[in-house]
Amino acid sequence: MLVPFGTHVVDRDGKSVGTVSRVILHPQSQEMVALVVQQGVLDRREIVVPVKGVSDFRDTVRLTLRASELAGLDLFDSVSLRTVPDHWKMPAGFDVRSFFLMPGDGWTEAMLPFILTSPAVSGTPGYAPDPAASGRVSEPAVAKATPVYDSVGQRLGEVEGVEVDPASDRITRVIVRRGVFFHTDTPVPASWIASVGDRITLNVSADKTKTLKPLSVG
Repeated sequence: MLVPFGTHVVDRDGKSVGTVSRVILHPQSQEMVALVVQQGVLDRREIVVPVKGVSDFRDTVRLTLRASELAGLDLFDSVSLRTVPDHWKMPAGFDVRSFFLMPGDGWTEAMLPFILTSPAVSGTPGYAPDPAASGRVSEPAVAKATPVYDSVGQRLGEVEGVEVDPASDRITRVIVRRGVFFHTDTPVPASWIASVGDRITLNVSADKTKTLKPLSVG
């Protein structure tokens, strides 16, 4: 089963840890073997999560790991991947070929990132800040009621709230409220945010945001 890009990802405890940015397919079977989970607006990180680390693929992807254990997985740019060949038939419902990737030459299934044992078992912390990364870009402060615009300047609504990965403090989604009398809270993936200031500008059109599932309507 394949999941739409931008699908919310939560850890085993239901905490927000990111959204799906890419899908990795096996070079022979063409089946999904891993997901790329993206976190952050300015301080962005993409983590490769093997399918065996996923427990549920419904409207939300639920992992078998806790947020702190994601630090033990490979980062997206640590593996050599390439866009699927043109002769591969795209999965039903998907038309953006560049989001589907496959390992390059010489790859074997054994090279997929393995899920480490629990920090409580190994004795190794699941997440530790890098002391050499003191100059790392910090995530922006996103204030409630900040206006949100699409890529062509159309106002979509305003910020109602923010979801953050509890282990790394990276933003995973921004909740945008639309409407005047009937409010719809829509979670927007952090990867869709182009800039943050006195307003938030997305890198996608208003039509693209219509594919996102609202949290509530009332």
